[in-house]
Order: sequence, then C-alpha cells, then structure tokens
Amino acid sequence: MRSIALGLLLLLHGSVANAQARRSDDAPPQKSRALPTAAAVVPGVVVHGAGHFALGESKTAKNLLLMESIGLGLFLGGGLTIVFTGASRYFVGPAAGTTIAGFGLFSTSYLADIYGTTSRDGDAALSRYRGPTRWETELGYRRVHDPQFAHTDFLYQRVSRQIGPFRLTPSGMFSTAGDTARYRVEGQYRLAGNVYELRPRDQSFVDVTVGFVHQRHRPEHFSKGSAELSVDARYDMGRLGRTLRGSFVELGLGYGIGRLDYDLQGLSVPHDIEHLLLARIGFGVTLRGRSAPGSEWLVYYDHRHDDYVAGLKLSGLGSGVAGHFGTTLRWFATESLGVALDAQAGSAYLAGASLVYRQGKNLR
Repeated sequence: MRSIALGLLLLLHGSVANAQARRSDDAPPQKSRALPTAAAVVPGVVVHGAGHFALGESKTAKNLLLMESIGLGLFLGGGLTIVFTGASRYFVGPAAGTTIAGFGLFSTSYLADIYGTTSRDGDAALSRYRGPTRWETELGYRRVHDPQFAHTDFLYQRVSRQIGPFRLTPSGMFSTAGDTARYRVEGQYRLAGNVYELRPRDQSFVDVTVGFVHQRHRPEHFSKGSAELSVDARYDMGRLGRTLRGSFVELGLGYGIGRLDYDLQGLSVPHDIEHLLLARIGFGVTLRGRSAPGSEWLVYYDHRHDDYVAGLKLSGLGSGVAGHFGTTLRWFATESLGVALDAQAGSAYLAGASLVYRQGKNLR
C-alpha cells in the first residue's frame, strides 16, 4: 500500500515540475499549495512527507519520511516489548518511554508535513523567536470537570525568574472552595540552546528539570508529595527544511517518585509510594500576524497521571494507562503583555485562561 501511494506521489511531483517548466522564467508565480496540502492530508497518513514531495521539496520530504520510520520503529519496538514481557516491571518503564517517543515522532512528522505545505511565511517566523525573559508572571482561572471530585473552580498563578542558564518557577492551583490545592516548584538548567540572545535564529534547546510537587485534597482526607527529574528539549523543525521554519517539536522524558499520606480520623493508614513515568511530546508553531515575538501554539500528549486531569478514561483494559492530551496558546499583544489559553482532556477536563506579563530579556 505504501509503495502504491509513493508512486502516485512521485507522479504528482513530476506533473507539478513539468507544469512549472512550461511557465515563463521571468518572475514565475508562487506555487499553488492546494495539491501539496491535499497530498499531505490524505496519502500523507501513510507516507509522511507526501505533501512536500508534491511541493517539490524532496529533501524535506525524505527527512519527514525518515522521522516517520524512526517513530514507527520505536513505537512497535516499545509496544511489543511490553506485550511479550507481560508488562514486567523491569522492562515496562523504558519500553513505555520508547513507545511514547515513537508515537510522538510518528504523529509530529505528519503534522509537520501539513504545516509545511500550508505555511507561506516561514522566513517571517524567524523574526518572531524570542529568548528567555528575566521575569515572567501569569495569573488566571482554570475550570476542572471531574466526575470523581467535587472541585471545579481554580485560581492559577505562576512566577518565573531567569538567571543566566538557570530558571526557577514556582506555581500553584488553588480551589476557590478551599478544598484542594496543588503547589509546584521547578528549577531548570539549560544544557544547550539560546539563553542570552533576545532574537535567536533557532529555537532549539535542551533543559534538565528538577521539580517538587505537593497536592492536598481536604474532603477526601489525603495529600501527596513528589519529586521528579526530567530532560526536556525542543527541536526547531526549520533544521529539516525551509518550509518548516516556525514549527518545532518538544520532547520530555523523566522519572518521579511520590508519597501519598492519609488523614482518616480514628484510623491509622500506612502511606503509599508511587513511581511516575514522565513523558511529554508536542508539536508547536510560532504565531505571526499581529502577535508580538514569543507567541506560539502547542498541541501535546503528557503521560503524567498525578495532576487534576490524570490519564485517559477508556473502555476496556487500556483505561487509565495512557496519559492526557492538551493544547496551550500564548499570544502577546506587546513585548510585555499577553494572554495564555489552556485546555486538557484525560479522565477529567480542564480549560482556562490567564494574563501573562514578562519583563526584560535575560542578561549575563
């Protein structure tokens, strides 16, 4: 099936090239994106990079096809390891991380093909990249719909301070009813990528993140705390081809350990220890138009199960195994002031918006 689809795409690519050759060489019009976009959406489900083959960007198309192949190999390798080992605790952690990374590469290569065939202003995105800011604060509202808990309305606040390659970010979600709250403090160190440039030409980076979380549920009489370590990275897709400028892939892998304590009157209940596989994969684009630099939109999958959204609730044995999906949008009207939108779906649903204020570029 894949060979048939690839043959059709090569035929389409040849037709587009012949049509362009018949045009006048004096200022040829910009290429039509209708056919490449259609190829990216339909045959591209099987052969990622199909749209770029039809667009005439064969090098980028091959890169996306390679990305798809690696992702599919990782996904199958990790999934089969889980199946054949019976989800053994000695193998399930690395195998699950491999499976998630494979799923991420497979899905983002498809999204990147669609983006590259529809985006006409990749060069304009280079002027919209922005380096880390010295200070950033966010204040907003979140609404959570969870059939297992009564809490619904939350205030959300986050403050971030950048000092050279180090970044410290405390944040919290506080129920307006006072029945639950979640506090998080994380520190990041940038191993690679831009730190000091206000207008970088590449948005790739690699960070090491250490985080601490405390969450309490007063009506349910329990609380939990956890510590985690992860490596979080962003890859600028413009490195794979000029049509992909302004898009990026994010990947994070890590491990966490948590403790649950119970407060039941008249009863002594021992605490529980839980181990957390941290994995996150996302595809994002830099916003242009009227937005200020630093505006972007991201869709992602997050494997963590210990927050208010938790894991997907499905029918059958797979329920609760997968994490949740989400999307965030950050739009800045000026260099300092913007808004953030947040939506997530797992066993619960979350939606909300915030005001964001940032000040000053990072300095040595």
